[in-house]
Amino acid sequence: MNTVLLLAQTEIDQDTITPGLLGFLAIAFIGAVLYFLMKSMRTKLDNVRSGALAESAPAEGAPAGERAERTDD
Repeated sequence: MNTVLLLAQTEIDQDTITPGLLGFLAIAFIGAVLYFLMKSMRTKLDNVRSGALAESAPAEGAPAGERAERTDD
């Protein structure tokens, strides 16, 4: 009976409106997406850094005085 009376009200009480479960799930979904996005970005940046370090390090088969050739195109 209270539900019918609540639905019959023409005026909406701003104090009783809450985001509820849908709002919580939306924020939780955004948080999960951001977590995996940051994790993926971290992996990509680590690959770029390790590639840059490998280019600046001496080649394994080269003598100690020579460095690996680097091309800047």
